[in-house]
Amino acid sequence: MNYDAEFCQQIRVSEAEKRPSFALISEILDLAIKGRNFGLLSLGKEAEESSSFLLGKGLQLVLDGVKSHTARTILELYILTGNYTGKELLERCIILEGVLGILDGMHPKLLKELLLSFLGETGHAIFKAEFETGGKEKQLSYLKEIEKKPAATNSAAKLGNFIAKLDEKAIKRFLQIIHIDDLAKTVKDMDGKAQIKIFNYLPDRGASMLFEAIEQMDSIANHEIVEAQQKFVAIMSELKDEGRI
Repeated sequence: MNYDAEFCQQIRVSEAEKRPSFALISEILDLAIKGRNFGLLSLGKEAEESSSFLLGKGLQLVLDGVKSHTARTILELYILTGNYTGKELLERCIILEGVLGILDGMHPKLLKELLLSFLGETGHAIFKAEFETGGKEKQLSYLKEIEKKPAATNSAAKLGNFIAKLDEKAIKRFLQIIHIDDLAKTVKDMDGKAQIKIFNYLPDRGASMLFEAIEQMDSIANHEIVEAQQKFVAIMSELKDEGRI
């Protein structure tokens, strides 16, 4: 699709007409998280049962392993030949980019930002208020729940013990370097006190991002956890060699 000024006129809708798109975006993000955690083949049921022809067709292309550029061509032709405007065009473009994001393995957080951009600044704010409410409460509930949780593995226990000995300056320096996904993979198996300490030293936005990343890791391969732990240790070793911890 050519997202130019002419397209913006075709896709323009009232605030009320945008509202169904919020639920659509939420549904697509759930699919992206499921596909990321359990593999794209886990989306078979949704492909068969979707009430949206375009979403069902797009998911079927994902299941068939169609190349991204081919999938885009097919879905765009379905949209263009329908001669849609307004709300109908908006929803179909969200489905198009959502399906391609899933097919390309785009991180759900980035995919969310891409899809919300179709709704403008006001739409972004409404989505955050209506579909992401309770995020802080869920995070606090999670931290309370894991307070007495033991480490899941010996390696996670060792890292947790190391974290427990670090001061605020050292932890904050470390958190500025490590990627949020690697941090989530490492932290998830640590004991509760070590997790809570890390959350407490993150700014609100960072803590929210970490909690969201942990939530999305229902299923993760052991080798990915090991790789993340190795990066964790490497960063700590580098900081120690530099005399920063």
